[in-house]
Amino acid sequence: MKRMARNRQIVALLTAAALFLASCGSSATAAAMSLAKAVGSVSIADGGGESVPVSEDRSLYSGYQVGTEAKSHAWISLDDVKLVKMDEESAIELRKENRNLEIFVNSGHLFFNITEPLEEDETLDIRTSTMTVGIRGTCGWVSVLEEGHMQVCVLEGKVHCEVTDPVSGQSAEAEVSAGERADIYIYSEGEEGAACEIVKSRLRRSDIPDFVLEEVDLEALGTELAEEPQETGEERSEEPQETAEAPGEEAGETLEEILALSEYESYGIAKGGVMPVKKDGLWGAVNYQNEVIVPFEHADFQAPDDSGNFVMVDRTVEEVENEVLGETVTYEMEHKSYTLFDPQGNVLYQGDQQVRASGGMYIVLTERDPLGEGQREIAYHRTDGTLVQALPAHPWAFINGFYDGVSQVYRAEYDDVLVGQGEGVGYSYGTGSYQIGEVDAAGNIEWHEDPLYTRYLERAEEEYRRAVEEAAGGEDGFANIAGTDSYYTRLPLSTVNHGYYVAGTFEYDAGWITMCTDTYEILGECDFYHAEPDAEKGFVYSEDYWDEENGFRSFYHDGAYFYNYGSNMVWIVGERDVLVDFALYPGMTFETADNRIVKAVYDRIYMSDENYWLVQDGEAWGYIDHDGQEAAMFEDASGFCNGYALVREGGTAYLIDETFEKVQDLGEADSVSALGELFVVTRGDTKYFYQLGQ
Repeated sequence: MKRMARNRQIVALLTAAALFLASCGSSATAAAMSLAKAVGSVSIADGGGESVPVSEDRSLYSGYQVGTEAKSHAWISLDDVKLVKMDEESAIELRKENRNLEIFVNSGHLFFNITEPLEEDETLDIRTSTMTVGIRGTCGWVSVLEEGHMQVCVLEGKVHCEVTDPVSGQSAEAEVSAGERADIYIYSEGEEGAACEIVKSRLRRSDIPDFVLEEVDLEALGTELAEEPQETGEERSEEPQETAEAPGEEAGETLEEILALSEYESYGIAKGGVMPVKKDGLWGAVNYQNEVIVPFEHADFQAPDDSGNFVMVDRTVEEVENEVLGETVTYEMEHKSYTLFDPQGNVLYQGDQQVRASGGMYIVLTERDPLGEGQREIAYHRTDGTLVQALPAHPWAFINGFYDGVSQVYRAEYDDVLVGQGEGVGYSYGTGSYQIGEVDAAGNIEWHEDPLYTRYLERAEEEYRRAVEEAAGGEDGFANIAGTDSYYTRLPLSTVNHGYYVAGTFEYDAGWITMCTDTYEILGECDFYHAEPDAEKGFVYSEDYWDEENGFRSFYHDGAYFYNYGSNMVWIVGERDVLVDFALYPGMTFETADNRIVKAVYDRIYMSDENYWLVQDGEAWGYIDHDGQEAAMFEDASGFCNGYALVREGGTAYLIDETFEKVQDLGEADSVSALGELFVVTRGDTKYFYQLGQ
């Protein structure tokens, strides 16, 4: 779909302190900068922009600019212990004053290798127009990926990253060690401030570009890299294959045990270093060191978002008395309150309004009237409390979390008049404005017409025109059509993802669902709640509808739950889960729905953001792909996380990759599972928690 422009602008200061043992050599005058080597098409311009002949050992001075074209590289010697290499299609500028050197990376990628720590009075900064990386002695590379997005990768040493937005003053920091990557963003949106973030991840060998691999000896550096999902290539085939023969020996570092817990009754999804846990009937939260960051005094919780922000829910019950037909009736009224915490347990929000953390932000749904009536408001806040967007909400509104940087909202404005009264026609219909909005993290919003209302309006107008024609042609001048019609709103049940969103309601007619595209067109519909799939007849009306526990099965993503993955949904029909794909039957209606949209039927089907989805078939657990094809079955299995999953076979737990090869032996297990980003092996009363990439 045509997304709203998201103008990202980095205005950041990133300082790096490499942790090396300082040498005690004597101070020496810095050597002159020079072009050590050039391959392909390399250009040099002086401070005035005039072209300078290219040759090896060409001296370079402050203000000089160096550029490379496709399939070209340039090596620049800064002195005897400092070397940088430019990748193809890159551009830099050198600036030097006394012992202070700056390299501006205007585009492309730059490798740096500083073999000795800098002297105390010496500085080396690798910069872009908006960012600075201070180097003291380390090895890695910097990439300018797009406006508002930079990347720093470290192969040796340790870097402390800090980014601060000068508009709002918001900042973020993270320590990045060898074998890690930091993606750095800042979003500037004028006077209202900006949001910035640093997202760390583990480096794989396949992440390291060729122009860097040519310059380093990874084995000599000893950089610990994350395991590849699938090892390929001739160079790998020559290595010993202990991993395949003895899974835990070679791949032991892939999964590291971080916790062994037996004191809690229940566990929630773990994300961002936080895990909700239940003790003595109440919920609290611990970090990955099992330090309590929120006490056990809450009735319920909401799963953390990817940043580790999470919500605790409290309930109180009040006895209320009302007069009914002259008699006093006493009943209980439940009140909820919500507290939003950051990963350290600090309170970000507290109140009786619904709140959800998602996408590094929090969203508050405000009920204006304490009795639940009147105008609602939905408001988007940064975690520092800055309000970026607030707008009226539909009376049935609920909070939709972020997916790919977007959250969906709904608004409706009703006209007070009915169209079509008079003219001998007893049929009339209401009009109004019904729109779906896409809100981004900066508070920008793009509105789209609700395709269901557009279709309703077209049908109502056609019905009215037919009534007018009938009245005009009849002997008594009156149409045999009467009554009124109004639009029954169906809201997005979760934010658009992978090109689709599903519209419906959680009220009594929840089975009336419509799959829509991200271009806001109707793909298909089905009244599944009143139907069940029959092998021969397709979907048939369920006589046991009111006795069955039908519903939708959701999946977790970044602090929120989603009821569709692209055009797929999982329907709970009786005691079975049915995976359906509306794209298999475009244009399906309530009247024409049949089994052609069914991909798979299991006892349980759990969609996720991974390439394989967890299923249960009797006592066995395993995986299907997104086409519903069964891939593998085991005694027990967990969902995939970042391309890996746990399975149990022969009473032993194994870590597997997406080829279903065993890459690590975790020993005997009673069961295996995954809670967010943590894997769990249960032995007796103890749960052992493991994390990838440690």
